Amino acid sequence: MGLIKMKNTKTQKIIITITFLILTSSSFSSIQGATINKEPNTKPTLYDNLAVYYIDVGQGDSILIRTPEYNYILIDTGSKKYANTVINFLEDLGVNTIHAFVATHPHEDHIGGAKQIFQTFDIQNVYHPGYYLSSTTYRDFLTAAENEGCPIYTDNEIDPGDYMDISYYTTCQILNIDQNASNANEASIVMRLDYNQVSFLFTGDIDDTVETKIVDNYDTDIDILKVAHHGSAYGSSNYFLYEATPTISVISVGENNKYDHPSKETLNRLKNIGSQIYRTDKNGNIEIETDGINWNIHYEKSTNKPFTPEITGTTNGEANKNYTYTATTTDPENDQIYYTWNWGDGKEETIGPFNSGGTCSAYHQWTSEGSYEVKVKATDTYGYESEWAILHIRMPREKKFINSPLKNIIEKLQQKISSLKIVLDLSKTTFYHI
Repeated sequence: MGLIKMKNTKTQKIIITITFLILTSSSFSSIQGATINKEPNTKPTLYDNLAVYYIDVGQGDSILIRTPEYNYILIDTGSKKYANTVINFLEDLGVNTIHAFVATHPHEDHIGGAKQIFQTFDIQNVYHPGYYLSSTTYRDFLTAAENEGCPIYTDNEIDPGDYMDISYYTTCQILNIDQNASNANEASIVMRLDYNQVSFLFTGDIDDTVETKIVDNYDTDIDILKVAHHGSAYGSSNYFLYEATPTISVISVGENNKYDHPSKETLNRLKNIGSQIYRTDKNGNIEIETDGINWNIHYEKSTNKPFTPEITGTTNGEANKNYTYTATTTDPENDQIYYTWNWGDGKEETIGPFNSGGTCSAYHQWTSEGSYEVKVKATDTYGYESEWAILHIRMPREKKFINSPLKNIIEKLQQKISSLKIVLDLSKTTFYHI
């Protein structure tokens, strides 16, 4: 698939770098290495924007990059149990060929699904650190890569600072790859991806030690950050974040995981630099699409619930009559809203959807007198619910005496009073004898 930069001597590296600068018409702001797997410099068709998908694979990582000419780069696969999740996700996008597969490091939550991925798709190039780990998962990955018969690039062929040739329209620089690292996390491949004015950083599971190293040697000022190691407290240091200054931070993490990822310390550090945080455990699959200047973010689930609704309607009435009540609220992200009414008499209904800020009208009739607690809540299209709003209703009882002892006494008194009145009337009567 073109020229391959071999890691031999400084002289060879300089010659290849100079050749790269002469042959390519693109200019990069901070060229520090050669291009790995360079293709012929022919301009392909520009089909679409750049898209980066952060796939929800629980406590693991899997990221798909779609370049503007529709080359696909898959970074990690998540654990083996999520292999079908990734396969289905890619197939739904119409992916048949993966132009570059990047295994950031050999942990199961990053390469566990590699065997199934390699069996399903045509893989054209494989990149991994070459850090040896004695595990069945890693051996399965190596076997699958070798069986694919494609070029495999490790730390033996790549230096930090080199560029991966994945797209005519984008640049992808490797900032870290270390087969001799003290642990597998520190061996992680770190990649910076640039498309025109928009930049991404993919960090694997590095810690603050590696973060410091890449900050000291490369341009790490980026727009969108894949937060290292699922938001572990040992990464995303202040030193790193104040250099990176990401506007958007994406954390790939499992819901209620045993590691308590992401850590409160990391979340606070991200908030302190004003970064907007998205998480696969809360947002599901996340897509960031960019034309190289602006970007849009799409995700499966919202993290912002609607505000508590306001209820209007009568609070006093009569049984067996229809009454109209209204509820309205807004959603912070303008998601559509369903209103659930609980009428306090055992009846409940859901009405919708309504646009954010729209008014929901509901009708109800109470068949018995008494006091009722009417409640209504709003649920957005992602299932996030507001607090219940409450309105107290009274259907007063009529004050009737029905078959009561008091009623009998009153009736008897009325009868006696009526008899006494007749007697009094008779006493006033004048009798004439004829």
